[in-house]
Amino acid sequence: MRPGFLLITLVALAGCAAQTREPRYPGEPNGSTVQSTSESTARPGDNLEQMIEQEDFDLPRALLLFSEKYYPEFGNVREHEVDIPAKLKRFDAYVDQLKTALHRDRSPRQRVRTLVDFIHIKLGLRFDQRDAGGENPDNLFFDRVLQNRYGYCVSLSMAYLVFGQAAGLDVKGIRIPGHFVVAFKDTDTDGTPYEVIIETTDFGDVREEAWYWTKYRFSVTSVENGIYLTSLNDREIFGTLYNNLAGITYVRGNHEIAIERYTRALELAPNNAECMYNRAIVLRGVDRDQEALKDLNEAIRLDPNFTLAYIARAGVLWENGEREPAREDLLEAMRKRPEWPQPHMLDGMFLFESGQLDEARQAFLKALELDPEYKSAHVALAELEEKAGNTSKSREHAKAAGIIE
Repeated sequence: MRPGFLLITLVALAGCAAQTREPRYPGEPNGSTVQSTSESTARPGDNLEQMIEQEDFDLPRALLLFSEKYYPEFGNVREHEVDIPAKLKRFDAYVDQLKTALHRDRSPRQRVRTLVDFIHIKLGLRFDQRDAGGENPDNLFFDRVLQNRYGYCVSLSMAYLVFGQAAGLDVKGIRIPGHFVVAFKDTDTDGTPYEVIIETTDFGDVREEAWYWTKYRFSVTSVENGIYLTSLNDREIFGTLYNNLAGITYVRGNHEIAIERYTRALELAPNNAECMYNRAIVLRGVDRDQEALKDLNEAIRLDPNFTLAYIARAGVLWENGEREPAREDLLEAMRKRPEWPQPHMLDGMFLFESGQLDEARQAFLKALELDPEYKSAHVALAELEEKAGNTSKSREHAKAAGIIE
């Protein structure tokens, strides 16, 4: 068993990851004139890398270029030619339909409902529950999502941004820990500001900000640092896309390329603590511990409530002989997330390695108490009981883990 590594998953793949921009399309409060999606792309000198060096750019075209460039790696095709002008023309037709529907609305609540219905009923987009880990590339690339009508939080949110902004709505992408949602702002008929968050993976359910604070428990510091609940510009959005691209690359076994893509994601969005964490996990896997530790330290600085980062750092510190700091990180993780089994599991692994079998057994059993389906704890207990000479108990845990029949 390898402390601190086997227990950890990539945040980008576990869930579906934000500075203020003004709407770019017709209907802007300042009355500016903006081209349609297809007209605005008639700049032959532009390419994806040039575009994403700006803070804001043609998001629809950039999404299609991103797909054209990277999808062939995963789509079992030699090349992925995207007819960008034709697709942007189709996007414009969608926007016209959405605008027509919005003209009937008289309140922000009606406009939100119209947008949600357009995305999930008219376009038929929905969350792919079969891809809980975010490993299916078809759920990342925008043209594939529109074609297959399945996606996850980031790619479903892109539909809200592409079509909602083009129709003149104030919608922006924001990060939540391990997640990505859409912020909607408007003004009610009596002049009262109207702000909600659209949960794109739950058929556009509208939620208040407080719901996310309660569920995800991120720190005030992380919001002050612009990590969560902060509107993303286009460049930062692409930082999220590269983060998720790196995650898919990693699970396909291309670790060095994954590291390069996490690095690119951080160039585009330097305050993405989750990307730092993800890169640290991959760096740890190729024995670049000091670089991994640096990323984890920075992730925790940006978000002091980043519990997974404490757990991962504990593993790195332990393997490098820093036993007391490692235990301190685990205790901090237990304080922050007392309902999580992972800190207890890692604590058991530390104790087992130190020869403290009784204490290790209690830690593994605590992990199972918190999550009876936690197979890693059964695996560890099978090994522990075998070492302790308790063959029958070892077999019980091995069966529970699915190791033996």
